[in-house]
Amino acid sequence: MPETTYSLPYSTARRASFGALLSQTMFLVAIAIAFLVVGSQVGQDLTRGAAMGCTIGAIVLLLAQNFVGALRTGAAGMGVLFIVALLMGLGLGPVLQAYSVAQPDAVTNAAITTGLVVAAAGAVGALTAKDLSGWMRPLSFLLLGAVAVSWVMLVFGGGGGVAGDAVSLAIGAFSAVAIVVYFNVLRLQATEDDVIWLATGIFVAIVNIFLTLLNLFTND
Repeated sequence: MPETTYSLPYSTARRASFGALLSQTMFLVAIAIAFLVVGSQVGQDLTRGAAMGCTIGAIVLLLAQNFVGALRTGAAGMGVLFIVALLMGLGLGPVLQAYSVAQPDAVTNAAITTGLVVAAAGAVGALTAKDLSGWMRPLSFLLLGAVAVSWVMLVFGGGGGVAGDAVSLAIGAFSAVAIVVYFNVLRLQATEDDVIWLATGIFVAIVNIFLTLLNLFTND
């Protein structure tokens, strides 16, 4: 992966306060989640093949963002984030619809628990004094792999049993660590140039945690 994958080491944007950067980042995350919800509602009746195609499209866009700097900032960066969120929602639409009918409490519990995990991980990251930015490059790719594994486990029912639970827990734990790192970077180093790709990473980690918990809560 090229050294220029992220803008942090050489950003020329001004260093705003942590509060301002946090507000901007989480505002974008909230919009992305709204796109995800809309996509999941629109995509309820998609076939498995169409849903998979949407998810693959989202992963391809995330990979492109990792290699193309122009896709991490400005209007292009926001466009990638929101399109990714919409595609993920479309891809998860049939799955979430099925669970909402069969086990609605599992969906609600997964969403609530996700919020608690994200809040805790974010607090840890913001309070950690050590610079964790060196973890950014490997995390960016591992997050993409975790998205794919989580989604496949839900769609194809591969999450059952002790092995499936172990994989789900590993994915959830990894994604929580990613949020710790993102908030640490946001607190110690980030500038306004970094807001969009940080928001993208946090959003992807949130989706991973939610899917992990949903898989665990729906296992018999």
